[in-house]
Amino acid sequence: MKPIVALSLIIAPFALAIAPAQAQYTGPGATPAATTVADARQQRDDQPVVLRGTLVAKLGHERYRFKDATGEIEVEIDDKDLPAQAIGASTMVELHGEVDTHRIKPTDIDVDRVVVVTPR
Repeated sequence: MKPIVALSLIIAPFALAIAPAQAQYTGPGATPAATTVADARQQRDDQPVVLRGTLVAKLGHERYRFKDATGEIEVEIDDKDLPAQAIGASTMVELHGEVDTHRIKPTDIDVDRVVVVTPR
């Protein structure tokens, strides 16, 4: 094996480990993330959300019904964005994503990350 290839195989995992996390602007003029279904329904397209509640039903491929204390909304979660552990209808989760508005169908949430919330 050539030395350059061998060196890149050694360095690559470390380079990925120290890559900075993507952050959002939080200063003046920034829109805070919506934290409830009711708030999310009032937001414009692509506005950030962080929702805490339960996935109460699977509606189809990568489509789920999410519920919190303020209501229910349909969410889209790519299979790769689901956690490795099983999630049931009573499992508390935190969804990170953005509002997805449509002209014809109701507003839903495009989820980027699902975190299982452990009870304290």
